[in-house]
Amino acid sequence: MPSGARRKAKHKASKAPPPRVAPVQAPTTTGFDVPERDQEIDRMTRTYISMAKTGGQGKTLVAQMLVLQHEQKGVPVRLAAADSDSLNQRSKMGRLFPAVKELGIGEDLTRIKSSTDPNLAIKYWDEFGRTLLDGGHIIDVGANVAAELFAWAEARNAGALLRRRNSAPLDLVVTTKAESQGIEDARALIQYSFDKQEWLPFSRRFVVLNEVAGSFGSFEADQSFRRLKAFQSMGVGIINVKRCESDIWQLMEREFISVRDGIKMTEVDLEKRFGIDVWTGHGGLTDLKNWAAETLAAFEKAGLFPMVQRQEAAEPAAAC
Repeated sequence: MPSGARRKAKHKASKAPPPRVAPVQAPTTTGFDVPERDQEIDRMTRTYISMAKTGGQGKTLVAQMLVLQHEQKGVPVRLAAADSDSLNQRSKMGRLFPAVKELGIGEDLTRIKSSTDPNLAIKYWDEFGRTLLDGGHIIDVGANVAAELFAWAEARNAGALLRRRNSAPLDLVVTTKAESQGIEDARALIQYSFDKQEWLPFSRRFVVLNEVAGSFGSFEADQSFRRLKAFQSMGVGIINVKRCESDIWQLMEREFISVRDGIKMTEVDLEKRFGIDVWTGHGGLTDLKNWAAETLAAFEKAGLFPMVQRQEAAEPAAAC
């Protein structure tokens, strides 16, 4: 075969060039500069349930500090409350923050008595269950409904569905003041949460020792306090929160101003709103900001902070 014909045949036999592939579009990002598929994980951080078995222990204050912490870290979070007062039919959390999902305090007793549905009281709390499935919530739970939520979880076998749906991890934060009943109730609540772990599966547990009524030093020999602290051997974090001595604290509580919003105010704002001296306002703001920073540092030291889910999810990959 002539050399020219051989060159033509070789040319025809060669493979056609590969088709041109369009470049893959980079994932869109959000304000946090994280790809959308990863952002879903970040948005569905942990769900925090702030709870107490006794009223007036400071559980809503702890919930407030979690809100502030999430905002400072740039982590989105939604708010819910299973609590209310008889005068306002609204939770304290709902008076401190906008857009709080009000879960109420349970089905009306009259309706339960008149209903032919034996599961009416249980069905009421299904909205709480949907909130857990959504993930990424801070839920403030009143002392009068804590037992009902555990009863709902057991009746609905909630743990099985939460695990199957791979819902966001649940953290329980129990708060107590330095008083005998509060300490014993906190101990009992933590123990109860372990007993009901199958139905309400908490990933982590924390106890906040609220020193608003004084230090816990006088309870070091108290049996309930020692048993409460003994939960540390089971992975329960213990957090001490000092009393806030700010001059504007009572004004904020009276006007339902959250810590998050309070630290954003200026002495001029305080002077206009409350008529207080500018130096009193300045000193009060300084003390409030220092206390908030110290409190969140204590949370952080104990491991109570958002975005932990991403760290946990990355651990198995790192071990491979």
